[in-house]
Formats: sequence, C-alpha cells, structure tokens
Amino acid sequence: QPQGGFIVQHNHTVIATIRNYSTETQRGVSKPASVGSFLIMAHKCSFLLSLLVTLAFLQLVNGATFSIMSYGAQADGVTDNSGALRKAWSAVCSASQPATLYVPSGQFLLHPTLFSGPCTNGKIVVQVDGNLIASTDYNLYGAAGYIMKFNNVKGLSFQGGYIDGKGSALWTCKAGKGKCPYGAS
Repeated sequence: QPQGGFIVQHNHTVIATIRNYSTETQRGVSKPASVGSFLIMAHKCSFLLSLLVTLAFLQLVNGATFSIMSYGAQADGVTDNSGALRKAWSAVCSASQPATLYVPSGQFLLHPTLFSGPCTNGKIVVQVDGNLIASTDYNLYGAAGYIMKFNNVKGLSFQGGYIDGKGSALWTCKAGKGKCPYGAS
C-alpha cells in the first residue's frame, strides 16, 4: 500500500494507485489542498469506482470459466481427453450463471463425446484456443456416429479453435482396396 493512499486491484492485478494529496507545495511551503484539487481527486475516484462496478458486472455477465486442464486434460495429441471434456461440460452445464468451457492452446485428442443438456443456464460458450483432434480409429465412431455432439442444449456458442476430423485419413481409407470400418462414411 502506498504511503497515504490505497491500491485498487482486480484478480490480483493492480488497476490503479491512489495517493492522498492533502497538501500542495507552493514556493516550498506546504498548504492544505485546494477545493479544485479535491474535486479532481473526487472525479478520479468516481471514475475508478465506475470502472470497478463495470468489471464486476462483466464478471457476472460472462460468468465462470471452466478449463479442461483443471479436469485432467493433456495437450499432447495422444491422450484421450474425452473424460476431461465431459467433466468440464458437467460443471459448465450445471453452473447457475453464464459459463465458458475453455480449451487452451495445445493438441487435444478426442474420442466420440456427447455434451448433453438441458443445462441450468442459458448462455454457454465453448472457447477453443487449441486443436481438438479426432482419432484415426474409425471403429470408435461407428456406433456413435459423431465426433462431438451437443444434445438438448440452448444458448450455446462455439468460438475459435480448430477441429481436425482426420478427413485425410478417411479419404485414404476410402481410396484403399480394403474396406473401411463401420461408421467411416
């Protein structure tokens, strides 16, 4: 805390430092701050208060963020992350306020995954900053018929990212002399 003032923080980030300006110096002599200085300081405090209220409102509007990494996901492109995605989805879907399912940067292997509703809240964002990668084992998708499926979910938006359905492996399978597994069509 600065001497004679305070620090304004949001999520452990310093937004502003406000110091008490109770005196002004004129020709080396201290005197009480003028009314004009007080009004400028009050205006700055008013601005900072409205900034804090806005930040709090945005937190309420955007709600909580649930990262798949908190549920055991591995960004190695090899580990099946379907379980971590389902656990994170369960938390997002049951949240009482708007919520975001977050997939960070990295390569996330995905087996068929069903995201089911109905959900408690009506605003869910799936934010993908990494890559969701389908398995090349088409036997996994034969019975399911999908890679990712959102069922009975309202207010869903999907933002960013990349979904690699391994289409080139599918076309190689179809062009080959052998039969492709059931579900690879």
